[in-house]
Amino acid sequence: MKPKTVVVSLPVADLDRSLRFYRDGLGLSTAGIDAGAILFELPNLSLFLIEREEYATYTDRAGVATPDAAVAGACVISCAIGSKAEVDDILARAAAAGGTVPKAAGTYDGSYMGYFTDNDGHLWELVFNAQTQ
Repeated sequence: MKPKTVVVSLPVADLDRSLRFYRDGLGLSTAGIDAGAILFELPNLSLFLIEREEYATYTDRAGVATPDAAVAGACVISCAIGSKAEVDDILARAAAAGGTVPKAAGTYDGSYMGYFTDNDGHLWELVFNAQTQ
């Protein structure tokens, strides 16, 4: 398989709250806001935040149950980050925007890593190491 791009769609309870978290809190630029969905274009990733009701149209089409709520850790969205300071800055911004930082960033297996969850519990991993400089 050789996809041209990767698209991740996450169900959210409150689209406006998610917009404030990702756009205003983390500083991501939105490529579009549509009825029931917000699109953020990141390097090598299209991130769709979709209201749960709209999200259910996709899971129903696939024949799988729609989750009632996100379970932190059920999916980890991992991002390569350019410096330790940037990891720390993103964690601080996520916390200030209403997200959760379960513990301080630290060094694991030679990489500086930090974690946060958004308002819906989706888990993000931030990784800085020699390859991401």
